[in-house]
Amino acid sequence: MIPTPKARRATRTTRLAAAAALAAGLLAACGGGTSTVDAFVPGRILVFGDELNVLTTDGRKYTTNSVDENDVLQCKANPIWVQVLAAQYGMVFAECNPDAVANPKAKMLAAAGATTDELATQIRTFSSGDSIETDDMATVLVGMNDVLQAYASYPAESEDVLIARVEAAGERAAAQVNELAAAGARVLVATSPDMGQTPFAKAESLEKGDVAAAVLSRLSAAFNRSLRLSLTNDGSKIGLLLMDDLMHGMVRVPAAYGMVNTDTAVCAAEAPLPDCNNNTLITADPTPTVSSYLWADATHPTAVVHNYLGVQAITRARNNPF
Repeated sequence: MIPTPKARRATRTTRLAAAAALAAGLLAACGGGTSTVDAFVPGRILVFGDELNVLTTDGRKYTTNSVDENDVLQCKANPIWVQVLAAQYGMVFAECNPDAVANPKAKMLAAAGATTDELATQIRTFSSGDSIETDDMATVLVGMNDVLQAYASYPAESEDVLIARVEAAGERAAAQVNELAAAGARVLVATSPDMGQTPFAKAESLEKGDVAAAVLSRLSAAFNRSLRLSLTNDGSKIGLLLMDDLMHGMVRVPAAYGMVNTDTAVCAAEAPLPDCNNNTLITADPTPTVSSYLWADATHPTAVVHNYLGVQAITRARNNPF
């Protein structure tokens, strides 16, 4: 007897159900089941790098700070990016601890003016008195000062020579990140800002021609490219943050980020960083705010940039299979 279409469909359904049951049984026998990746929760956050990561001992930052109506610093307001990240895990830094949290778990190891060479010193100094633990999250942001130092030798030294210099610096930074990961830390590393888009670059271009900003941009790109290519990219211990791309987007479409100015420093000259705050801004029309300008001074971004980078860091920390 030839089976009817209805009978054939019933037989096929029975076979599929049996196959599914067999697969489920084999999976269970092998200890399998629904696969999940446990979220990594750091026990500490270790911050390395230059002043884009720094809280001074009294809680000031190298960006647009916040003071209250009595001109008292509010170090938790206008947080830098590592504060945004630390807050996600309920952590604070000793340098900004108005609630007197006992034994702050976020550690400030970065220093103003640091280059990739100082990054290595920071890590060695930490390791000499402590050790990396498997529940440590380290953050690294460096490179801006390497680029500015290299540019200071232009045009006495050729652009090719300077490109090679910052590429070597990018490789050194990546080597430090790789060592932190190899020691057991989970690492979030950020690319550095494009120095060719800074108010400093604009001023240099007025004096030396448009080539100045272009050289600064090419030096920044060379550093970041070398950094990225030299990272151990196994997808499990190192998460990459793209600060340069973030700020490029802010320059292209400032309104999308609530900005009105991407060319001018918002901090008045008489209040250099880290002393700039919401009461020491330039006079302009429309009235500037700490969130409406891209740049705090000639080379450092405002707190709004830090906020977006901090959110990017949280997203990467959540989604990277640490």
